[in-house]
Amino acid sequence: MSCVKNLLKRLFLLFCILLLCQGCIVQKLDDTPFRKTAYFHKTQEQINQFSVSNTVGDTLQVGWAKVNITPPVGTPLAGYGKRRGMRYAAVHDSAWVRTFAFDNGTNKAYFVSLDMLIAPMSVAAELERQYAKSGIKPEQVYLSATHTHTSFGGWGKKMAGRIMAGKYDKKLVTQTAQHIIKSIEQARADLRPAKIGYGSANGAAFVRNRLTGTQAERDTTIRFLKFARPDGSRAILCTFSAHPTILPSMQPVLSGDYPGILVQELETVYDFAAFSAGAVGSHSSVYNEGSFESVAEVGQSIASTIVEEALNVQTAYTSSLLSSRVPLYLPDPQWRVGEDKKLSPALFYTFFGRYDTYINRLQIGNTILLGVPADFSGELVPALEAQAHQQNSNLMLTGFNGSYMGYVIPDKHYQLKKYEARAMNFYGPYSGSYMSYILSLILDKSLP
Repeated sequence: MSCVKNLLKRLFLLFCILLLCQGCIVQKLDDTPFRKTAYFHKTQEQINQFSVSNTVGDTLQVGWAKVNITPPVGTPLAGYGKRRGMRYAAVHDSAWVRTFAFDNGTNKAYFVSLDMLIAPMSVAAELERQYAKSGIKPEQVYLSATHTHTSFGGWGKKMAGRIMAGKYDKKLVTQTAQHIIKSIEQARADLRPAKIGYGSANGAAFVRNRLTGTQAERDTTIRFLKFARPDGSRAILCTFSAHPTILPSMQPVLSGDYPGILVQELETVYDFAAFSAGAVGSHSSVYNEGSFESVAEVGQSIASTIVEEALNVQTAYTSSLLSSRVPLYLPDPQWRVGEDKKLSPALFYTFFGRYDTYINRLQIGNTILLGVPADFSGELVPALEAQAHQQNSNLMLTGFNGSYMGYVIPDKHYQLKKYEARAMNFYGPYSGSYMSYILSLILDKSLP
């Protein structure tokens, strides 16, 4: 009888421990409207301190350069957790860093596009350690990525990063950062006065909304900047909202997906081209099948669309340039379990890591580029673009700027039982409206 009592006591104690642990691990979702939070007011205060009075200098000079960053065969691929760190056995097309340098005598800035899934946090941290050697300030560098899901990994330190990008390789991270610095230095050495023009094209045939399936809720615009120098050299910087996920997830081949073909095609007409993923959150490519033939078809078609529209774009000299970095404060992560519960922030940070988040702002003439640390939904772009147009300016939004906060989608989709709304929505029911409002405030401060 005493043995039974002891067993019951142990079972009761175990039950109490499990109940206590559940209370620590699983918590109630926080649905406090963002305008009532401390993180919102801290971010707003940072934005209010910005000034645009020092944008003007001499005639803007522009330079460009690209450096091959392809690691050896046998490096892990990045982009899909189900690969479990699968290493690629062949290189279909190389990975590059493509960089624009800008200088108006008063300000300097660098736009960097990586043929990678994201601009990884580990690479961004290594860059911060190396910038000073080249006389570069962190706020001068605007990081972005093509968001191809078939480029190299090896850069994720935490468990989530290793699942998505394979085993961490410190040497690879250091070398990638060094290649980026080299591209910046080469672009800076190539600086010459240049005329600039903004253009856009209709990309509706190439993008679909995979979250809702509707035709109306899409960002269908291909946006680009055209550069022309007196010696006849020309360049294109373009963005688009379609996810580069055409190629099969389990194919062990490194490739830039459609952005790789896109820039190759543009460089048959222009001396230099770069592409960065736009608001790809919830948006996918339209293609016939998961093959290199489809990749080529999509990339070539988008390139042809840009080339045709660029013929009508007028360029002009400008003396306006400004770059800055806006700290973005966030609530505690709300990684959901069920409808109204979340896993504890401590567990989230253990799995994903904890990183400072920020928004990059690059102002070239009357075009404003905003870089966000997210898969930002294309559904949220039209309102921001309309605001920019009201200010007689153009907006180009890119993601994956050296930090990451998951998917940012419209609040109305928060309860959808979809990947973007559940597994990858890290910061609660108001992340879409919060980010949209913050970006709107930055736009308000971006032109005098």
